[in-house]
Amino acid sequence: MSSGATLPILDHELADDEIEWMKSVYADFNKARAAAGPEFNPKDALRAILAREEYHFSAVPDLTGPGPWRLGQNLHGRGVAAVFLRKVELHTHIASRTDQFPMFVVGEADGFSIDENGKPVLTPVIDGGHFHNAPGAPHAFLPKVGVPKPDNWEIAFIAITPRNLKEDTHRVSDEVRAQYKQVVGQEAPLGV
Repeated sequence: MSSGATLPILDHELADDEIEWMKSVYADFNKARAAAGPEFNPKDALRAILAREEYHFSAVPDLTGPGPWRLGQNLHGRGVAAVFLRKVELHTHIASRTDQFPMFVVGEADGFSIDENGKPVLTPVIDGGHFHNAPGAPHAFLPKVGVPKPDNWEIAFIAITPRNLKEDTHRVSDEVRAQYKQVVGQEAPLGV
């Protein structure tokens, strides 16, 4: 984890083809879910869809293991990955915009963020949604507040990022941790 102070700020709008790629992946995922019925395994379905040549970038992605699955760089040089979280990771990327597209949740989830007025916000996660995190914006996905969390709770999303986030992932401030506790009703995780 670096300080982030020396990194140039990368804040961009996604290109139309990036949005269309994501919509197409989600549409195929939704078709697979509808066709499978109660036997549906969301991770296996997503793996099968991302294995299709039409969704490859510069190389065939490694879709083995529990994830994350690094899918490569798209035409705009941004990294694309399928990420699977079983715990809350409250953090920020000081110099990088991130875009997250929820694919599925085992259970229910909220997205935590801070609005433009500095107030904490919980946004219900909807499959096929889009979470945009500006540079410096604290964020986390968490089990839905007020709903019992299943033991196998997990959220899966596709992330589009302008750089390898290992160099720009940081803990949030004590103030943000207090805001998290205010809206979630429990202590914030330590994060990264």
